[in-house]
Amino acid sequence: MKYILKNIKSFVKDYTKIFVLLIITISASTLIIHLSYGMFREYKDRSELSKSVTNRIDLKLKSSYSKRIGSDTSGTFETMGDLNSQIYDRTDDVRDVTVQDVKKFAKELDFETANKLLNVQTGILQGKYRFETNFLIAKGKITNSAEYGFDSLYNFTFGYQTTNTFQYGRYFSDEEYSDGKKVCIMYGFQKNLRGEYLEKNLLDDGTVIIDGEKYKIIGLQNGIGTGYIPITAVKGESVLLDKITFQFKDNISLREVNLLLGTAKKVFGDSVDAEYKLVQSDENGSFYSTVLILIVMVSMVAAFNFCALYHYILMTRRRTLNILRICGLSYSKSMWLYLGECSILSVVTYFVTVVLFRFVLMPFLSGKVNVFDFHYKMQVYVILFMVWYLSSFLLQYVMIRWNLKKMVVIA
Repeated sequence: MKYILKNIKSFVKDYTKIFVLLIITISASTLIIHLSYGMFREYKDRSELSKSVTNRIDLKLKSSYSKRIGSDTSGTFETMGDLNSQIYDRTDDVRDVTVQDVKKFAKELDFETANKLLNVQTGILQGKYRFETNFLIAKGKITNSAEYGFDSLYNFTFGYQTTNTFQYGRYFSDEEYSDGKKVCIMYGFQKNLRGEYLEKNLLDDGTVIIDGEKYKIIGLQNGIGTGYIPITAVKGESVLLDKITFQFKDNISLREVNLLLGTAKKVFGDSVDAEYKLVQSDENGSFYSTVLILIVMVSMVAAFNFCALYHYILMTRRRTLNILRICGLSYSKSMWLYLGECSILSVVTYFVTVVLFRFVLMPFLSGKVNVFDFHYKMQVYVILFMVWYLSSFLLQYVMIRWNLKKMVVIA
């Protein structure tokens, strides 16, 4: 060890420029290996994303309640505009998904997936009638779905090709939603006729009875069904009907789909079945594969540059080595003397570079490329070091052995 440290000290003093180049080469190869790993994971994730993405997930709900069969000759009413189609009867005895379950789901859903939601839509049983509700999930809580406001509320198509639009009023405010205010948007008129639910449940003071509670009407739409209410305004034991539809702002990855479905399974148990359609992404992986190939090539060049620089140092030490050999230094000890010097220089520089990468470069890159703050864990650092060190050690061993065999020992 004494001779190894002495060689390093002499190296720094006598060949400063070459020493600096050697350190730069080691640092560059270290960074390149870590960056290539990040690029590889990015390319792999994007390849997976291009094969399996979706912007909508439907959770079909198993329920004790079924839609009442209509009395017309066609068999059933499929349009939301008909009041009979909004009546549900208890026909089974299974575990229902409730509003309380949805609130628990909101707490469990990871923030990254929740932030990509455009809207969540489902039906809620109030008394014997289905009411619609739209909401979002933010920071573990149910919030207002502002995407479906006054100017952008659903334009459902009912029977006879009539279009569902606002007659007057407004959508729910954020405050009404967060406070659970009992406000509603009702289907009010169609062809100048009062909606059937309003006809039966409208009070003289202008409120409407929904599941035994008074609700203030803040808007009316075309249609003769029921209407919209905030999910935060109903009782926790209120039952959800048919399905929960998650609509996203853009395509989400298969990983995010699995995160959402895993949370749903954890909270809702066997009461839900997932449905989603896979679509083809426009992501082009050729750029990332090209970058990966270039990075690997640069990494190999950096490794050979290290060997070339150290080969020069060995040639300048030929006289010193010959003297040591004459004084009794064996061939094997000569090997370990120079391998030890290479290893100390390489390992120390490697770890210093990794620290800079982890605490300086990676925070900078994480704001620009999402892969760098997600894929690197301690296990990754250990594996990358082992691969790098074994490869470098083997290359250094071959280079030093080849140089020592060429050197002629003068007796």
